[in-house]
Amino acid sequence: MSAGIDLSLHVIRRDHGVACADRVARHMVAPPHRDGGQAQFFSAPEPARGTAEADSGSLEPTRAWAADRLAEPLGVEDMARHANVSPRTFARRFRAETGTTPLQWLLGRRVLAARRLLEESDLPVEEVAREAGFGDAASLRSHFRRATATTPTAYRRTFQA
Repeated sequence: MSAGIDLSLHVIRRDHGVACADRVARHMVAPPHRDGGQAQFFSAPEPARGTAEADSGSLEPTRAWAADRLAEPLGVEDMARHANVSPRTFARRFRAETGTTPLQWLLGRRVLAARRLLEESDLPVEEVAREAGFGDAASLRSHFRRATATTPTAYRRTFQA
């Protein structure tokens, strides 16, 4: 069965491009090309953005604001200030809405941004680290390995044609 999946992804990649094959592979929770022995990568679905959430006191507008500023130094205090609440209230409400802490959420978004940059660009790892908000390549490598069980370079090799 795995050989059939690999062949199908190869045909999709050849006929429709790497991005299309990556989307199909992620939907199937399979890597687009398997060298063997690596972790499975998939994208967690993003929660829907809507104005009703903003009207109900949701912190979603602040999450969107932070997601648009991943390359900037952000902390709980910055996000709380944007939400116009105290850091303690922000952290409590954030955890209630997302099931995680603000900093863990931010780290997850930065890893996701790094993954996308590694898949879709040829930027050096140092530049990927800066654009994703890690500051330097060493920080990116540490957090990336913890989140994906692989290195940025190996990840790029897996997902680029």
